Amino acid sequence: MNDLLNGHVQKRHVRCGKPNCKCAKGEKHTAYYHVWHEVGRRFQRYVRCSEVETLRQKCEQHRKLQIKLRAGRAEYKQILARARELFRRLS
Repeated sequence: MNDLLNGHVQKRHVRCGKPNCKCAKGEKHTAYYHVWHEVGRRFQRYVRCSEVETLRQKCEQHRKLQIKLRAGRAEYKQILARARELFRRLS
C-alpha cells in the first residue's frame, strides 16, 4: 500500500526568499505541494519537480481505490438488507 497517498498535489506561485531568485524582485515562481487532511487539520509538504508526476499518480490511485471501496460498501449494504429481508420472511 506504499503506492497510495491521500490528498492531492497543488501548484502554487510562491516566493522562496533566496537572494538570487527572480522572486526576490517580486516575480513569484511555481512550486508544488502535497496537500492532505488528517483529524480535521490540513497538512502540506514541498514536492520536488522530479517527484510531482509520481506523487500525482499515487494520489490518483488512492482516489480510485476509495471509489471502489465506497462502491463495495454500498453493495455490501444492499446484500445485507436483502439477507435481512429474506431472513424475516423465513422466520
